[in-house]
Amino acid sequence: MRRGFRLLALSLIVLITGCSEQVTGNDLPEKINLETNFKTGLEQKRYDWRRQISQVQTVKRQYSEITDNYKGITLAQFKRQNRYVVKGKVLNLQKIKWLSPQPETKLTLRVDQVISGNKGLKGKRIYLNFPGGFGRERDIYAQSTNPDNEIFYQVPNAPIPEIGSKIICGLLSDEHHTNSRLDRLYLSDVEHTFWVKRNGQYELNNPAFKKVRRNLAIFQLTKEFNRDSVSK
Repeated sequence: MRRGFRLLALSLIVLITGCSEQVTGNDLPEKINLETNFKTGLEQKRYDWRRQISQVQTVKRQYSEITDNYKGITLAQFKRQNRYVVKGKVLNLQKIKWLSPQPETKLTLRVDQVISGNKGLKGKRIYLNFPGGFGRERDIYAQSTNPDNEIFYQVPNAPIPEIGSKIICGLLSDEHHTNSRLDRLYLSDVEHTFWVKRNGQYELNNPAFKKVRRNLAIFQLTKEFNRDSVSK
């Protein structure tokens, strides 16, 4: 009986050891954990951001329609107008206290692809100011009964993208700096040239574009982004 128990115990030890060696032999569990932790981190940040918004009054205004003389731009024009054109992922949104006359939000972007500009930006995390966010009533209203009351304001024609969103945008830099490492990058024209991926397709982030004629150059550019026919 004891001999049979020893054999069973030895078999279990061999089985456990073999499994351990098999897991250690490849990095799959580690990679899975890293990816899972990354997703969980984004979900937690998204939850925290939404919770902050829910605790204050949200100012809602109607968006302005796109003017009749707006023609949009081609990919070549878009590249010329910006130092960088990039695809990336929004990793975080953070409150900035307080900016006047309009609140702004700190957006952390991971650059996944550089469509135009120095390719060294790929893989970097950059911090950008996005219009809209937490502010005081005095920052939004000309007259207010509670000027220091905190509110959340979202620019109607440039809604703040969700944490985890994949985006395409143009970036400009502060031309006063001569050292490229000191250049402060900032978003250009988020009302007309800012795309967010929804349901597997990039679309212009401005809701006003839903009522615009579809033959404009900007919609052709959107198709190019979705076909991924832009230069790598």
